[in-house]
Amino acid sequence: MKRPLFISAVWALILTAWVGAYPVYASAQAAAGTLTVDSTTAISPDNRVIYELNLYDFTAAGTLNAACRRLPELRRLGIDIIWLMPIYPRGVQGKIGALGSPYAPRDYTAVNPDHGTLADLQAFVSQAHSLGMSVWLDWVPNHTGLDHVWVTSHPEYYVWQNNAIVHPSNYGDVYQLNYASAALCNAMTEAMLYWVEQADIDGFRCDYVSSQQIPLSYWQQAIPALQNNARGKRVEMMGEADFTSRDASRLLQAGFAYDYAWGYADGLKSVGTGTSMANARSAAQTLLNTLSTSYADMSRMTYLTNHDDIGDNFSSNYITVLGSNLAPMTVMYFTFFGMPLLYNGQEIGQTAILNYFNRNTINWNAVNQPLYNTIRTLIALKHTQPALADGTASNRATTRLLTTNHSSVIAYERKKSDNTVLVVISLSNQPVQVTLSGVTAGEYTRVLDSSTISEGFSTTATTLSSSPVISLPAKGYHVYTNQVTPPQTYHIYVNDQTGWSTFDLYEWGSPHELFGAWPGATSAPTAYIDGITWKDYSYSVSEGTTEVVLNLIFHNNVGEGRPGDYRQLITLTQPRDYYLTVTHTGIEDIPTATGWTPPHAAETVCHKFIHNGQLLITREGKTFNVLGAQTK
Repeated sequence: MKRPLFISAVWALILTAWVGAYPVYASAQAAAGTLTVDSTTAISPDNRVIYELNLYDFTAAGTLNAACRRLPELRRLGIDIIWLMPIYPRGVQGKIGALGSPYAPRDYTAVNPDHGTLADLQAFVSQAHSLGMSVWLDWVPNHTGLDHVWVTSHPEYYVWQNNAIVHPSNYGDVYQLNYASAALCNAMTEAMLYWVEQADIDGFRCDYVSSQQIPLSYWQQAIPALQNNARGKRVEMMGEADFTSRDASRLLQAGFAYDYAWGYADGLKSVGTGTSMANARSAAQTLLNTLSTSYADMSRMTYLTNHDDIGDNFSSNYITVLGSNLAPMTVMYFTFFGMPLLYNGQEIGQTAILNYFNRNTINWNAVNQPLYNTIRTLIALKHTQPALADGTASNRATTRLLTTNHSSVIAYERKKSDNTVLVVISLSNQPVQVTLSGVTAGEYTRVLDSSTISEGFSTTATTLSSSPVISLPAKGYHVYTNQVTPPQTYHIYVNDQTGWSTFDLYEWGSPHELFGAWPGATSAPTAYIDGITWKDYSYSVSEGTTEVVLNLIFHNNVGEGRPGDYRQLITLTQPRDYYLTVTHTGIEDIPTATGWTPPHAAETVCHKFIHNGQLLITREGKTFNVLGAQTK
């Protein structure tokens, strides 16, 4: 939506075959070979990074085909989700600037000819999927351009007053849609389904969902309808609003997977160019408070900038607001909580104020190397550290603010299972020695150090006490982990055919209570595999473990020892994924996905599954993309 906009910082991508206009950088690797910071993949859906892409600015051509050729660069950076800003033809009548607004669409089921064709979009999505990335479209549910096809074909889809269609929020280039019309509601949902079914789109970022003109009931109907799509894939939804705000709190019940941590972003930027960490600490504490009270069933997207962040009359961006605090606040928004967003050009420290009413082709040769190295390292850590997981309350890592003895420093610890990540950030203009309190003592590796990051990624082993003294340079930051190499994650996919009123999974033995204390896991994410709905229980095995016996009890937890508390015992040895069909009389282990022949017959552990809309295979504990493969 058209709020003031802000920009971002840090880029340089690495393609062995891509030189030309784009810079090429050597791949950095940990000294012991335990972690690379290029081409990493997320260990879970809660460890992903999203990238907002404006086709007009991303390449000189401004087309889907040109952007498609650069997708390997985004994969190398570590992007998991590409959010395309509106690809629809822009309204011409009443347009602003040379291009008009991307949020004044003229046709919800057409591709802007400046960007290409439907076939070009299909090719873009197919290429992204083959590289392991999802594609989300920007959706504009509240209003259309003045010359949208519906204005003449369906005037009843709009809000009228005094014989004229209403302009929402006094925006002269758009008309307000009428959600009191059941036909309009159906048309909007069908238009979104069109992109899922025709272009294999994986999700939507939904604009201005806080509009009071869009009732909660619409989303409660539309989101399940989108999930029940012809492709049988899970469509993810993110709402452009801070659901903790008064005008959007109703949307906590709408079914979105993510909202904007808007207040958190504003709090981080409010530190400005100063040295006090008070505002950032307050914003962080508020975020933790709201997570504990309101976000059990959804997660949050965090950011410092996006297309809407541009000051009054395109006068500033987040770089001008933060100055030398840019890199420290980048570390904080990436690591404190949430799915971090990068806005195109942010990764290289792109300094121009991007006005989306006009073309502003990004200069990819002007690279802020320390910031670029910081961001690529942060992505690798987000991908590989369970302690940096966001997600729902049952899956996310915990975050704990630590006590420091310096007003310019913030420190916090994130934990999940046996993984701990410690972050220490200073806004001081001078080097500082800060004493922390409450650290989980032990052996750590420093994996991000502002003093050395300009030269690239490096690691340093260190021992931390519960009250360590940390030395930081001016505007400095350190990130530590006790687990450089993440545990390998595997999945137990369960086709539940029991008919039980509840379906719980408890594991006992070694590792003890893998899914928690009795009754264990009482819910699980859904996976769609070859047209079958499975419950997806994930489990992890630490480095060096070669074989662990999993003793599983699937049960209907109506009370231990009471009639009806059926238990089906099964002993599994890992590491591998399992496909289990569970009935009330027994369990069947399906060695490979139903009706699928492994391409490598010699590899006995080989499975096909759909994850976040893309087709993947698992062979001997490793997951690979299948180029061009489709589900049945």
